[in-house]
Amino acid sequence: MKLNAFEKIIRKVVREEIDYALKRELTFLKEELVKPTQTPQITESNNSSVKKEFRQKIQQQMPSFNTGNGTLDSLLSETALTPTPEETFSTNDPVNSFINKDYGPLMKAMKKKKEHFRP
Repeated sequence: MKLNAFEKIIRKVVREEIDYALKRELTFLKEELVKPTQTPQITESNNSSVKKEFRQKIQQQMPSFNTGNGTLDSLLSETALTPTPEETFSTNDPVNSFINKDYGPLMKAMKKKKEHFRP
């Protein structure tokens, strides 16, 4: 068999397989698009007493700033209620432990390995 004929046969087979795989994936994606997605239903209760109690609890928790400027007062209250970084990131948090990891031994090992490398 000649090389040119063999190459044509391989191209034909690869094209057929790609067409088959694309058709299968496209039908799968079309089915996903057609499926109706369920959205969560949010219902609002009309208990005004519950709302009032909740607002009173929030007002009791917020410190009062009376500077005379409403915008400044709200900014100061938001700042007072934001958690500190220590409260935001726990010590057992994987991201926190990754960031605060001691990379000294790793850097020494990389430096030692680089010494024997000759470009």
